[in-house]
Order: sequence, then structure tokens, then C-alpha cells
Amino acid sequence: MNWDDVRIFLAVARNGQILAASRTLGLNHATVARRLTALEEALGSSLFQRRTSGTELTMQGEKFLTHAEAMESASLAAVEAADANSDIEGTVRIGAPDGFGVAFLAPRLHELVERHPAMRIELVPVPRAFSLSRREADIAVTLERPREGRLVARKLTDYSLGLYASRSYLDLNERPNKPEGLKNHALVGYVEDLLYASSLNFTSELFPG
Repeated sequence: MNWDDVRIFLAVARNGQILAASRTLGLNHATVARRLTALEEALGSSLFQRRTSGTELTMQGEKFLTHAEAMESASLAAVEAADANSDIEGTVRIGAPDGFGVAFLAPRLHELVERHPAMRIELVPVPRAFSLSRREADIAVTLERPREGRLVARKLTDYSLGLYASRSYLDLNERPNKPEGLKNHALVGYVEDLLYASSLNFTSELFPG
């Protein structure tokens, strides 16, 4: 099995398109397609369903992805071990909820870049789920523990949600002492269909039923 073919497989799996993968790799579109076919023939399995709109991993492709990522990790570790004096370099994409990304991460990232000038950090502070296996992000800060994928997950901290009002609003409206009292107030909340974490759906706790 050719490692370069495995690298091409990973690029196609993460980009979801042969054309997009060819741009990422700096290779010709036909070359990527040919090498992908060679890998499938070597394995005796179809790894992708190829459509005009893009590619989708088959069941065999999903299984092979796990092993391909392990090969990639081992390769990167071997290079790092061989050159212990090399600086950290490359692009690292961090996905985080917008509030945490803007208020906490962004003001601190320059310190990391100053220590490692060859590193490029992409911060994507948007409220959405990230596919780490497709490398939409290398590191993701999430509100809930990931349930799928071969991922290393660690708890950062506890967090709490609160209800807030301006003093001018409370001067004109009675301050609620119980959750039931909120029914008489104008609330700014969220669009349920766009919630990206079940733990943020607090209306069911405030207004049961």
C-alpha cells in the first residue's frame, strides 16, 4: 500500500470532493482520481460513492478512515521524534462557540503565535458542530462531550447559564422571584431549530409543558 495514496484518500474524505482535495494537495484532478482508484484496487474495496455533487464514504471507507488517520498520526509523530529541535509549524484550526472564541480565545492566541512564529492559527468562532474526522477543525471546544469518532476529549471547566435584565427594564417591570414569574416578561432567547447543543435548551426547564 502506498502511503501517498492513503494521504490522498484522507484529503478526499475530508473535503468531500475530488476537485477540492486536488486543490488542497496541489495535484491534478485526474491524478487524484487515478490514485484513489489505485488504492481501492489495492484494498479490493470501494471506499467512496462518487457522485457529480461530490464523494461519500462507503461503509468500507468509514472503516478504512480510522486506520488511515492512525497511519497519519504515526507518521507525524515519527517526523517530530526525528527532529526534536524543530519548531511547531503548520495550520491549526480551532472551532469554538462564538462567545468563548471571541471573548476568551482570541485575546490570548497571539501569545501562542509569538512562541511559535511558524504556526498559523485559524479561529472559527461560530455556533455549529465540527467534524474533526473531516478536519473541519483540528481542535473543537464544545459544550457537550463528543459521542462519536476516535477523539481525545477532556473537560475544560464547568459553566452556568443565567438570565439578565437591564436596570431600566426592571425599574419599569416587577422583578420575578420565581421562574413562573417570567411568563409576564418580554424574553430574548433563541431559535430552537438552530440550537447546536441540547444543554442550551433551557425553556423546557423554565416552562415545563
